[in-house]
Amino acid sequence: MKVTVKDKYLNIRAGSPRLNAACYQYLAPGSKIEVDGKLYKGDVYDDSDIWLRDEGDNYYWIGGVQHAIPVSEFLKISIAKSDSQITYPWFDHLNIKSIWNTYNEKGKNASVAILDTGFSKSNTDLLSKITMANCNMLLQPADYPGIPLVINDQDTLMHGTRCASIVGAANKRDWLIGIAPEATLMVGKFSIDGSIPRFQYVIDGITWAIKKGADIISVSYSEELVGNEIIQLGQSLNSIPSIDKVLIFASAGKSAVPKDFYPASFKQCISIGASTLNDQISTETTFNAQTILHAPGEDIESYGVGDIPSPASGTSFSTPIVAGIAALAVSFLKNRDKHWDKNNLLNKIYTTADPIGGNNQKRIINPVKLFKSL
Repeated sequence: MKVTVKDKYLNIRAGSPRLNAACYQYLAPGSKIEVDGKLYKGDVYDDSDIWLRDEGDNYYWIGGVQHAIPVSEFLKISIAKSDSQITYPWFDHLNIKSIWNTYNEKGKNASVAILDTGFSKSNTDLLSKITMANCNMLLQPADYPGIPLVINDQDTLMHGTRCASIVGAANKRDWLIGIAPEATLMVGKFSIDGSIPRFQYVIDGITWAIKKGADIISVSYSEELVGNEIIQLGQSLNSIPSIDKVLIFASAGKSAVPKDFYPASFKQCISIGASTLNDQISTETTFNAQTILHAPGEDIESYGVGDIPSPASGTSFSTPIVAGIAALAVSFLKNRDKHWDKNNLLNKIYTTADPIGGNNQKRIINPVKLFKSL
């Protein structure tokens, strides 16, 4: 069905019928648009919440066009839940829905382990995705005398819940949060409040995740190590069977001066920095030689306190974004080729990422370019 833009310029909203959805261009009066002929509920503008959609998953406010849709269609409007869910700027910026729709891929064949503070079992968008068989309490009672050790997220920020929801919330509620909603999620709890008494918990978590069959591991934890610690712990990582076959993404950390944080700076891990939605390096990230790949890390909405999406910032949330995108790619490759190669995929993630300010040593992940290269 063709519609015509009325007497004012009309914004094109990418991926969602929302006023805060990404807008890359506008159409001049008289422009013709080919739409699918269906009606979609979205944000209210000038007393109307009805939008039209094209095959590229772009939305147009119906008040801005001339159309021949019968009144009867408005009376019997039926909206699919997936088309009425709220998305956020970081989600739209990465064109996640476009990947889903173009490649029919939501991560079904991938497994991702999130090593963090656990997850909220009261969150139905996560509880439906995570079985207790895929959870592991890595903490030892001797390090936490008198404190109950449970997989449920006890952190005041709900740090682990946020990270898990970004990777793969089921997206059955009013918001689209999970990048790979059909991926298998594994949760290893190695912290209660964001700190750990012994770095060995990180090693134990990675070892467990690999034994469980994770394709990807997301670690939103960072600390400074010195001297022999770096050597010894690096050797411990190196000795983990099959570590060379798994993608381990770890948060670069935050510092006003260049610093190396771990586990991100170990050669077995991929250090993830934070970027802005203007595609610049965020002040939320440290600057070091190990951190090449970046992803949005400012005001990232996810499930936190109160079970309602709220924003939080830092490389902690850039990391599960990259893990979720990688899960989509791994699943796609498994489905098409029956296998995937870590080094080949990582190379494509790097080479399709956009240089920041012309600097090839600092890049921002680009899911659309990545999938075109697969």
